[in-house]
Amino acid sequence: MNISLLNNRPLTFRTAFFSAALITLNSCLPPLISKPPADRPYIIGNSIEVKGGNFTKSEKTDLEQRLYNQLDDSSKVTTNDILFIFHVIKRPPAWDSIYAEKSAAGIRASLFHLGYYHAAASYKADKKGKRVKVNYTVEAGTPTRIDNVSYKMSSPGLQQLVNQSKDQSYLITSQPVTKAAVANEISRLVDSCRNNGYYKITAAEFSVMGDTSIAPLTSVSEDPFEQIRLIAEAQRLRDSPRIDLSVVLNSPSDSSRLDQYRIRKIFVFPDFRRYDRPEDTTLRPTYINGIILFTHNPLFKPEYLNRIISLHPGNLFRQQDYFKTLNNLGRAGVWSSVNVRLVESPDSLGWLDVVIELVPGRKFGFEAALEASYLSTTNATSALAGNLFGLSMNLSLQNRNLGKEAIKMTHTFRGGIELNNNRSGAVARIINSNEISYLNNISIPRLIVPGFSRRFTSGGETFINTNAALTNRVGLFNMQTYLLSMGWSTTVPHFPSWRMLLRPLNAEFNFLFNKTDSFTSILSANPFLKYSYNTAYVTGMSVSLLHTNSSLRHPHSKSRDYSLRFNLEESGLTWGNLPFLKKYLRRFIKMEAEWKYTVSYPKTTLAFRGFAGVGVPLLGSDTNRTLPFFKQFFGGGVNSMRGWPARGRRRRGSVRGRGRRDASEGLERAESAGDEEVHDHDHDRHERERRRHSHSQRGHA
Repeated sequence: MNISLLNNRPLTFRTAFFSAALITLNSCLPPLISKPPADRPYIIGNSIEVKGGNFTKSEKTDLEQRLYNQLDDSSKVTTNDILFIFHVIKRPPAWDSIYAEKSAAGIRASLFHLGYYHAAASYKADKKGKRVKVNYTVEAGTPTRIDNVSYKMSSPGLQQLVNQSKDQSYLITSQPVTKAAVANEISRLVDSCRNNGYYKITAAEFSVMGDTSIAPLTSVSEDPFEQIRLIAEAQRLRDSPRIDLSVVLNSPSDSSRLDQYRIRKIFVFPDFRRYDRPEDTTLRPTYINGIILFTHNPLFKPEYLNRIISLHPGNLFRQQDYFKTLNNLGRAGVWSSVNVRLVESPDSLGWLDVVIELVPGRKFGFEAALEASYLSTTNATSALAGNLFGLSMNLSLQNRNLGKEAIKMTHTFRGGIELNNNRSGAVARIINSNEISYLNNISIPRLIVPGFSRRFTSGGETFINTNAALTNRVGLFNMQTYLLSMGWSTTVPHFPSWRMLLRPLNAEFNFLFNKTDSFTSILSANPFLKYSYNTAYVTGMSVSLLHTNSSLRHPHSKSRDYSLRFNLEESGLTWGNLPFLKKYLRRFIKMEAEWKYTVSYPKTTLAFRGFAGVGVPLLGSDTNRTLPFFKQFFGGGVNSMRGWPARGRRRRGSVRGRGRRDASEGLERAESAGDEEVHDHDHDRHERERRRHSHSQRGHA
């Protein structure tokens, strides 16, 4: 791997001295006041000092930010920074001790909700003329921790249900008892009950009771030594307060709130109109697996509606099935309005009727977009290219309900041109490159596996993507690109946090032709460019696994998120054995692994990313024994360090848009002065380039 050194200037003593002077000046300058109250003292700042509580540094920072939010609105100060040096306070609030006392009370209430029942908050006003700075001192004390949690349900069925899910409780022993934990626990119990038929139960049916009595003080003993021991034990418990919590079921005014409900009938109106009712004789009823469809026009197949409705007659009502049905209907993208109503059966106690009202949206969608970009190049390596101006037009037509099963087919036509305003180079071309392409995407909202009679439907998608593009690099070469990809995307069974993308057929053909003599001479003078400009055909299979885990609990931060991605791709081992296009066939195995991890703090986020990949050409490949250029790893792009241009070194003073930079950039460097190449691994950038009409013209934004 060849790595060129960055063209960075060393940090001189003068630069370091100037930076230190700016930091010192920033900390010493007093804030500038704009429009202060007339003839009244005003607040220029607030500070909060938290003492006690045994907080970690990150927990203390998070707590202080939380407490700042508890300040009364009439005590808050908004400061704006100008040039990172000057601090301006516009319309500072007038000083009033009443609002300071309200702020202290809000701080105490916030700590109470965090389990610090004996916290104290006071304030002191430092006055200098009319300027007042309010300093709040918070004595957090010791939090009250959970000693024991019990559940007392008056219903045997609910008691059994609650006991089965104790390990999922948000009320954890030895942890501080907080308002958020209590609210989350009640919400969890409500969801658990509603997922087991208790349709009418709400948070009002549950209460959390606490007992903080100190047992040694209530004990009686005639032994004086035993009394001394009990007093010492009571003092220890005062210093480390504990609480016993009991989650109890309140007696509802309506006893039916504690009854389990089942689904009796499901009525579906796929093309709902106002005032449609099941008894309307103008509607045509269709029966499928206990579901009754009432339609004006057969816009959707009954089998499709049966697949995406997770509620079934005769089953217990489950809230998760209700929301899953809502999500499936909304995600289909063929209805402009989705409404799912639950109606208690008037003649059968404990039964619900489900009424699904669906208003169809437009079947076809059309989009047109005009995109423009401008790239100013000032370094010598792109002197020939000059300043580039790109224009492209995108036309897209989508059928959202192909086959009456919400199958989406999208046709996209794209044409683009890149202009060069350079007049001083060796070749003064106005048109640098142009491109025309057609893209077709078919998305089927289920898994269709040939050879199997069963069609899997849970969280799966079948896709077919085709693409054809023609790129003309004026005065150098033409290139045709063809792509065909078929596969499935679904969650991994029994592992819902893992998602799999399987392509049993992935073929791509890039054909380079009409090469000019100047282009051939450039390749001869720069052999490394041969790896980026060649005709290549790949066909094979690929599989990707993606694992994500978000908002993890973390004792020292707000949240953690991490993801893992693995990809395995081959060419020439499966479909490559068929007797056609073997002249340009490339045989290889390519493996990739990527890891991302972020830790979020109140004002800071740490992000880590690791990537490793290897591509191995196999025997029988082209004589170069290399991967085709559109499968290689390379550096550059918006995700690389400081957004370097793809396959290029950093440019000073360049205007970088979101534009794609393909291998033709390396050609321009070779045409002008030649350049060192920077190699790195940047899968995300490469994948976007390849998918969006690989090897299209540079400068598009």
